[in-house]
Amino acid sequence: MQILLQDNLNHFMKKIVFIIILLGLSFSSFNINSQETNGEDNLLERNELQEQFLNLFDQEQYEESIAVANSIVDLTETIYGSENYNLITPLNNLASAFYMIDDFDQSQIIFQKVIKLIELNQNIISPELISPLYGFGLTLNRFEEYDEAVNIFERALRINHVNSGFYNLEQLKIHDSLTESFIGLRNFEKANHHQNFQVYVNKNHFGMENPMVDESLIKVAKWYKRSGQVYSEREIHKELLERQIKRNDQNLGELIETYKNISYSHRREGMDIYQSLSPLKKALQAIDGSPEKNLFLKLEVLLDLGDTYNSFGRAESAKKAYQDCWGLIDEDESMSPVIKERFSKPIRVRNILIPPKYPIKQKDNDNQTYTSGFIAIQYSINVNGNTDNIKIIESEPQKLIDKVAISAIRNNVYRPVYIDGVPQESTDMSIRHVFSYPLKDTKEPEPMIEDKPLDNPIA
Repeated sequence: MQILLQDNLNHFMKKIVFIIILLGLSFSSFNINSQETNGEDNLLERNELQEQFLNLFDQEQYEESIAVANSIVDLTETIYGSENYNLITPLNNLASAFYMIDDFDQSQIIFQKVIKLIELNQNIISPELISPLYGFGLTLNRFEEYDEAVNIFERALRINHVNSGFYNLEQLKIHDSLTESFIGLRNFEKANHHQNFQVYVNKNHFGMENPMVDESLIKVAKWYKRSGQVYSEREIHKELLERQIKRNDQNLGELIETYKNISYSHRREGMDIYQSLSPLKKALQAIDGSPEKNLFLKLEVLLDLGDTYNSFGRAESAKKAYQDCWGLIDEDESMSPVIKERFSKPIRVRNILIPPKYPIKQKDNDNQTYTSGFIAIQYSINVNGNTDNIKIIESEPQKLIDKVAISAIRNNVYRPVYIDGVPQESTDMSIRHVFSYPLKDTKEPEPMIEDKPLDNPIA
């Protein structure tokens, strides 16, 4: 998200520098001769500082750029006044620099000042509003004020559509930020909408069959993967595959990556080994049928093939796929260092996680107080990639999460270490896991006061 902001603001700043210079020169022609000389000197100094700021910002020297940006703001106020249109870019730059050093309070204040300045000098649908609104929305996301962030981003999006039409590419970063806002609000339906809409924009901007659309499909597939929507992720990859196999000039590496992604989405579900294997076998056929002899791509597919077999408990088939990797050295000796490195340590191919919070509850109690515990486990990995000799080294509190942790380690599967094509056992493997658990209420209950008649000393 920071990279998106940086690219947008740098592009915006560079685009209007020349306009600022022209406006400044026009303004100076109205001054008397003595003032004209001072005005020109100030403009020259201001433009030099602007170049210095841009260089520092491009080099990610944000702390240093703030002092320069402040000087530009001061000079601009001296030349044009405190409410002049020409302050928009210097203030935008200053707000952006503060954002990049995580000073979101100061950044937000300045972005709001820019918004008011534009509304004062132009109108409420000026395209100049998009950049500070976008920056303001980013600060709101950082403060987890997601409802207000949605309102700000949606305003920026409306202004973008009014000024640039429905299918312009400048809006994409706003959709990404709206996605983050709706994630914060736990509204995945709207988050999905803003990711899918970007594909729609790209298809209308570039044309349905243009390869540039592929990038937007890959992006939305990554979103679905990140948010755990495995089926939707796979459907996007299938659409991408259909587009790729139609092209005579399709890049082989991109095609293989799509096959691998489809395979991995099935593997993550852990339900159907044949659905997981089929894309990988088609990828191998595509590599073998290609005029280019790309053994590196073949290695990656064979590794995935072995890992898939292993994750489904097919140890012998996995072993054959791994040994086929070593066989690539016979075809090209230069493959040896790469293959040795890929088999130099155990790689987890089925990952069962120890819960980060335990006991697991259907619904968290907001009033519950949690504290940290930990567990340290030692184990070995046999030649088939299964875990053995699992031992609890230490746990605190004792026996709270022990059984769950042992079960998780027992069900993990690894790609074992291989030396010269021979699988090896790995001993003395260990893991230390920190988790949260609820504190029990140790407060002593107050004694109940029995309601009974008082003694009468006179009686």
